[in-house]
Amino acid sequence: MTIKPVRTEAECRATEAAEQLAAEGKPVTNRTVRERAGVAMAVAAEAARVWNETAARAAAVPEIPDVVRARLNGVWREAYVAAREEFSTERGALAGKLRVVEDENQSLTKDLTEAEARIDQIQVERDAEQQQARREREQLSARVAELESQYDAATKALSAAEGVAAGLREALTTIKSAKR
Repeated sequence: MTIKPVRTEAECRATEAAEQLAAEGKPVTNRTVRERAGVAMAVAAEAARVWNETAARAAAVPEIPDVVRARLNGVWREAYVAAREEFSTERGALAGKLRVVEDENQSLTKDLTEAEARIDQIQVERDAEQQQARREREQLSARVAELESQYDAATKALSAAEGVAAGLREALTTIKSAKR
């Protein structure tokens, strides 16, 4: 019994995008799958790789029709071997180029994944800093309100003290006038 790994929604979308692209005759690449499915580059790269490998296996050796098989089996085999030898050098060169491109693709996918992770991290840090700034702004607003309240109380106390001082001056003036 084989247990299939659980596929995410993004993986399903990427696989569907690869199939749609192929059905439309468009190339199935990391970029086209990513643009069509709207998924992370790592998910798109995996879906494109799997689809292209499956397509390559399916098209590796074409079947000879049963009607022709009886008469041309030997001829077909010789033609296939000759063609394979003729193009083996080219296939080797292309396989080498493909490995280079796949390595570059893997490196770029890794870089992009790291960049996306860094962007996510920066966004989290920015959000935390914004929350901290909001808290500090609220604290400062509360402190300003408290200081304004204290200022108002001090202003009232000063006015009251000035009133008392004026009354005392008046009383002192009255006492001095009465002594004379």
